[in-house]
Amino acid sequence: MFERLIRRGEALAEQAARRRRDDLAEALREEAPAGVEVSEEGDGVVLGGRDLVRRFALDPALRWLVAGRRR
Repeated sequence: MFERLIRRGEALAEQAARRRRDDLAEALREEAPAGVEVSEEGDGVVLGGRDLVRRFALDPALRWLVAGRRR
């Protein structure tokens, strides 16, 4: 009885999640410092680049970039 409603709810949730992921990736691309690559993989957004782990540890601006976008 509720199968159609459940499928519709799942579809809407997937669309919202995809839209949120796309918005997050775009915002990170605009604000990311030089040398940081932003890509969408599966259900998430991935940051990459040379020495990114070291840069993340040493650069507070990079940490704030990610921390401010968690929600």
